[in-house]
Amino acid sequence: MHDLRHTFCVTTILGWYRSNMDVHAQLPLLSTYLGHVDPVSTYWYLQAAPELMALAAQRLGHYLDGAP
Repeated sequence: MHDLRHTFCVTTILGWYRSNMDVHAQLPLLSTYLGHVDPVSTYWYLQAAPELMALAAQRLGHYLDGAP
């Protein structure tokens, strides 16, 4: 069961990053869907997802460089 929830979370957030959505703003929706009280509980599912971390790092790099 954990694997399905992990895959769902990572796939959903990867889609948000690829669609250039505000992931931070969307995370409470995902948490609610999973039945979590807040996003802190949802972060647990996002550990060790290299592709997700790469996209987050890329977005951070663009932010730090001043790109939109």
